[in-house]
Amino acid sequence: MGHDTLQWRAGAESIIQYRQKTGVEPLWATNMFSGMPAYVVSVEKAVKNIDTLLFGISRSIFPAMHYWILLLGLYVFFLIQDIRPLAASLGSVIIGFTTYIPIIIGAGHNTKFAAFVFVPWLFVGYWMLTRSKWRLLSFFVFTFAATLEFRAGHPQMTYYFFYLLGFWWIYDGIRAYQTNELKKWGINTGFLALAGVVAIISNLQPYWSMMEYTPFSTRGGSAIAQNGGGGLNLEYAFSWSQGWGELLTLIIPGLFGGASSQGTYWGPKPGTSGPHYLGAIAFVLVLFGIILYKKRRKYLFLGVGVLTMLFSLGYHFRLLNELMFRYVPYFNKFRTPEMWLIVTVFCFGVLAVYGLNEIFALTENSLKKRSKQDLKPLYMPLGIAVGLGLIFALGSGSLLSFEKPGEMQQIAQQVAQQNNVSPSNPQVQQRVRQYINTRIKPERKAKAKSDSIRYFVLVLLASGLILGFYKQKIGPGYFLLGLIILASYDMLSVDNRYMNEGALAPERIDLADQIKQQERPQDQFIVKQNANHEAYPWRVFPLDQNPFNNAIPCYFYPSIGGYTGAKISYYQDMVDELLFTGNYGINTQVLDMLNVKYITAHRSLPIPGLKSVFNQQGGQVYENTTVLPKAFFVDTVQTVTTPHDAVDLMKPQQGFDASHKAIVESDQPLQVQSDSTAGVRVSNYGPRNISLSSQSSKKGFMVLSEIYYPPGWTATVDGEPTEIYKTNYILRGIEVPAGKHEIKFSFNPRSYVWGARLAWVGSIFQWILGLIAIGFYYKERKGQQADETT
Repeated sequence: MGHDTLQWRAGAESIIQYRQKTGVEPLWATNMFSGMPAYVVSVEKAVKNIDTLLFGISRSIFPAMHYWILLLGLYVFFLIQDIRPLAASLGSVIIGFTTYIPIIIGAGHNTKFAAFVFVPWLFVGYWMLTRSKWRLLSFFVFTFAATLEFRAGHPQMTYYFFYLLGFWWIYDGIRAYQTNELKKWGINTGFLALAGVVAIISNLQPYWSMMEYTPFSTRGGSAIAQNGGGGLNLEYAFSWSQGWGELLTLIIPGLFGGASSQGTYWGPKPGTSGPHYLGAIAFVLVLFGIILYKKRRKYLFLGVGVLTMLFSLGYHFRLLNELMFRYVPYFNKFRTPEMWLIVTVFCFGVLAVYGLNEIFALTENSLKKRSKQDLKPLYMPLGIAVGLGLIFALGSGSLLSFEKPGEMQQIAQQVAQQNNVSPSNPQVQQRVRQYINTRIKPERKAKAKSDSIRYFVLVLLASGLILGFYKQKIGPGYFLLGLIILASYDMLSVDNRYMNEGALAPERIDLADQIKQQERPQDQFIVKQNANHEAYPWRVFPLDQNPFNNAIPCYFYPSIGGYTGAKISYYQDMVDELLFTGNYGINTQVLDMLNVKYITAHRSLPIPGLKSVFNQQGGQVYENTTVLPKAFFVDTVQTVTTPHDAVDLMKPQQGFDASHKAIVESDQPLQVQSDSTAGVRVSNYGPRNISLSSQSSKKGFMVLSEIYYPPGWTATVDGEPTEIYKTNYILRGIEVPAGKHEIKFSFNPRSYVWGARLAWVGSIFQWILGLIAIGFYYKERKGQQADETT
């Protein structure tokens, strides 16, 4: 019952209801942000695959199946590199149980977790395709893994790990050049490219639609902001940047206070659900991998691990990250830089396994020489690990500030307001400083010291096992088992801080039940009122429920708010520039044109045109008496050539009246005539089709209170296509001839229709390829066995 899972379910209500009622994908969500493409919320994939079966049958035990697939993938990834089975198990524990996984599961970021689940299988496929003699089978494995990775539906996670895949490809190219095997590398590259094309075609349905949507979303940038449609705003994209010192939480999780919900986090991010934890045991082994592992492959994982660590710093390392943000494709489409650390943990986890492999190599080499073991190779990695633990166990309280940036100023401002004095008042400053030093810092220091000691003890235990094994006091099986037990305790005990059994919900309670429990009397009132309006439901402005960051109200009625990380950009512009303006703090002209009839509030709203119609238990509902219908004719049209001009003309100081005037973005002037007798009636309202009947004595311009979205929405008048104009910055408008007419708006995007067809083609090709590949593999193996017998 993670937060984002509940938000998703609430926002998807209109989609799910339409799908269950008609058996057809709605493709358009009518209940959130005044309408938006459903691709961002919920669209069932036209093509089924093995993930549909596996995740479908295991839904009641989520996230068990996901974990099994992830851990098995990691295990196989290490095994094919000739890593010992128990060492492969240890690597699976280190990477598979990093704290970021329970954190995102607890937050409801299920698609993010699903995308991570298939990452090791992607690298299994890459390894096979570039190093195995079973060419056809390897091609199928990589193609299938890439398909499942894309199907997971979290482009950000996939994009991040493609950096590792890309650098690995470059590394192999350099090695091929050095060994005169460029031809083989070129052939492998061709197979990789073809596999990628097949995987993309097999997933064309959702990704084509999302690519079509991106330029119109906040990920594509704003038409009126400084970035001019080039992606996310830099400050917004970098708002969750990891601090330099905070990188130490990779090995000492409580050094910066843990999670914000625990009240002790003091790092530079606005808040956090917990650290990315690599582990103390892993860190010891990483040092062995970096310092002693001989194969050059370690530089690939070390380089990408360090690079992604630097990416996680965001605006704390602007020299690199701003350059990447401005010039590297798609880098500016994603926010939350700290997420890059999941790649860092993966890379360092691989280095840890390589380090463990080197410990075995050193021990075996020592045995072959039959001489007294030289401990010098162990000094540096163990010395660094133990020394760091000693430093923080004894001195963490004096090494760190334990004060969140801007914290003193924020508290001083609160104290000053309470006492009607200036925040710079010496007495206020002294009082705040004393409060921070005596009430806030001690708990933070205690948590840092506790985890520093914990790290030190774990490192000592790991060092003891390594020394015991190296000196042949402990057998290899017991040595590996001991490390696995230590690493499992290390990772799972920290994981349990951020998702434990108390966070689980009874199986009998589903998401919808959980949301229904949040229904309030005022919500019930609005639902009842909307039920009496048969043509279409009125929209609601849930002012009292953090409207633009909360989808729960959308479960009960259509809202002008909601919750998504990628809303339509010009809708966000409307909220930022137009909605909260005017003499009363709310622009009622915007509410009128958005078909908002009801507003929920905790306080009185003395605004002309709003009438209180419900007031119980502190919850109030106001009726907007000047609300405009779903479709209406205007008296005049003013055309503008830029989005800036449209927004400027709609501001309250310009006297904009949505009922009489439409602002249309067009290079051509539109000639309409005022007609007091003109009228329009909605005969059918749905996500895929809206039907209207109009009557007028003169040529007019009709505004439809639905969000303008050109990719897929078309309009006809009496069956003849007509142009849809971007009206009032966010709505749709069309010209309507004089007389009686039947008007129809339809949503049938080619990206969805052809994307689904091509996805079937790619998937069928892939399944046939898989059967052939497996058949050839077994045939060749059978032939080899026959030759060996002969």
